[in-house]
Amino acid sequence: MSEKAKMSFLMDSVAFGLTDGIICFLGIIVGVAVATYDSTLVLIAGIVGGVADALGNSIGFFVSQATERVVQIRAFENGENTHIHSKREVYMSGVFSFLSTLTALVLLLFPFAFLEVWTAAGLSFTIGTTMAFILGTYIGKIGREGRLRSGIKYALITILGAVVAYVLGEVLHIII
Repeated sequence: MSEKAKMSFLMDSVAFGLTDGIICFLGIIVGVAVATYDSTLVLIAGIVGGVADALGNSIGFFVSQATERVVQIRAFENGENTHIHSKREVYMSGVFSFLSTLTALVLLLFPFAFLEVWTAAGLSFTIGTTMAFILGTYIGKIGREGRLRSGIKYALITILGAVVAYVLGEVLHIII
């Protein structure tokens, strides 16, 4: 497998980890902030949910790639000319997914360590939407979809997740 193909393979896990992390953590942040008005609870929920999500992502991506490797091996054994992911690539996909998910967590939670809850939530929303837009433009570039269109699509999906979490946070604030 060429170096370019290996990087593309690993970028799958990075893109997955970042996308899931941004949407999941922004939802946790917005929902908990609206429900509790408390930065400490946002940090606690974000860290616990974030680490659990990063582990889930890495294990899920590892299992997915390991399964794909088995299918590739069977296809090769049946005479098909196919690439087989190495065991190292499969393990690295899990590691990259984990690290990229944690990167999203740290970037989105960082404002809550220093700012009051609403300022931090606004900054996290801006950071998350910007990260999603940048990721979308990158994916649009390599996928030939159009950078701007793809970036806007990723940003809008992120905003939709935050809006759903906001509404849920409002409902929980009323109930609790």
